[in-house]
Amino acid sequence: MFVVRNHARGLWSIQKEIVQRLQELADPEVAVTTQKFFPEPVDCFGVRAAELRALSREIYSKIELDWKIDQVLELAEALFVRPELEARSCGLLVLSRFNSELDRRRLNKIRSWLKKGYLDNWALIDTLSLEVLGPFFRKNPAELNILETWALDSHPAVRRAALVSLVKLSGDSKNLNLIFKMVRAAVLPDGANGLVAKAAGWLLREAGKTDRHSLEKFLLTYGKTLPRVTVRYALEKFAPGRRDYIMKKTKS
Repeated sequence: MFVVRNHARGLWSIQKEIVQRLQELADPEVAVTTQKFFPEPVDCFGVRAAELRALSREIYSKIELDWKIDQVLELAEALFVRPELEARSCGLLVLSRFNSELDRRRLNKIRSWLKKGYLDNWALIDTLSLEVLGPFFRKNPAELNILETWALDSHPAVRRAALVSLVKLSGDSKNLNLIFKMVRAAVLPDGANGLVAKAAGWLLREAGKTDRHSLEKFLLTYGKTLPRVTVRYALEKFAPGRRDYIMKKTKS
């Protein structure tokens, strides 16, 4: 049983215990498999996703009555000093339980994490976006203009986070115009940053599940200004013939 001691005061002891628990769960074979999902070398313990989520739930159960979000933000930063993927992911998963307490000041702090490189691969950026940011903005649509500014940020990690945060909002047709606008703002025509270009294609593909006609219209209008990988990802759910037609029509 994972026990957090002195959880009301001992942030660093909690960080230490989390790392110890991850070390106990480590599986070298899982670490090898995990590496296959990344083009660059990634430090990892080799902890299965289900075990990592279970651990984060257990941590939350120990701190939920005593901690506020600022303490959890500190815990996340304490875990970000670790190189291992799972340590940093665990910090984000615990933070996701407190996302209702986010505000502009705390969102600026999270943005600074991205710009400082604390979350330096697609998996960490997407965990932040899908588990922390997306649920917050779904509950607080009046704050979506924050993501519009993120889509214009010079740092590609911030731009990817802005796009992926909208994935879970793409099922609402009211968000489609914002999605199309942000894709155009975030991606570079030459696809210079693959993380952003692929995220844009993923987001467009999800938007197409809500309104395929609107996605097709968007691609036929702006596809020539988008990276090819973005268009290709966006068309993954189209029938082969229609996909080939739009790919041809959007070729610059």
